[in-house]
Amino acid sequence: MLFIPLIALLLIGIYYFWNAKQTKNQLAQHGAMSVSYLFQEHPGQYSGDRTVKSGVIVIHTSSHNQKLKHATLKRVSVKHPDLHIQLDQSLSLPFHSELLPKPEVSIRYKLTNKALSKLDLTGVPTCISGKLHFEGGKTRPFQVMVPISGLYHQQSNH
Repeated sequence: MLFIPLIALLLIGIYYFWNAKQTKNQLAQHGAMSVSYLFQEHPGQYSGDRTVKSGVIVIHTSSHNQKLKHATLKRVSVKHPDLHIQLDQSLSLPFHSELLPKPEVSIRYKLTNKALSKLDLTGVPTCISGKLHFEGGKTRPFQVMVPISGLYHQQSNH
């Protein structure tokens, strides 16, 4: 009697584990993302508020599947205790286009620790999740963890 619910729970657990693994592999099968950052040089540079320290992370894309058109980013978080990112809406990030040879999108972050004057984010993991959009209206969810590669102006090959 107890055996059937245990088997059902085991099958549900296996399904969710398999689905999570497939979600993490979706981007690697069709394209790639990299992340760099900028730190504000002057207080209030990005927000106008001189008491807020902030900057931007820049997400770069590349694709090896011509059917992959763009990604909708629903959640972006930097795994650093002193940073806060709040996406108020989803972002659309193109993968390839004749007009955009190196597609990218920037997302503003705020420093929660106002005592910091400089911050090196190189190597800090960034979790990005959303949906991949293909020709014909097909979509697939994805989630990827990408380390920040360095400062944006130092990036020569996105």
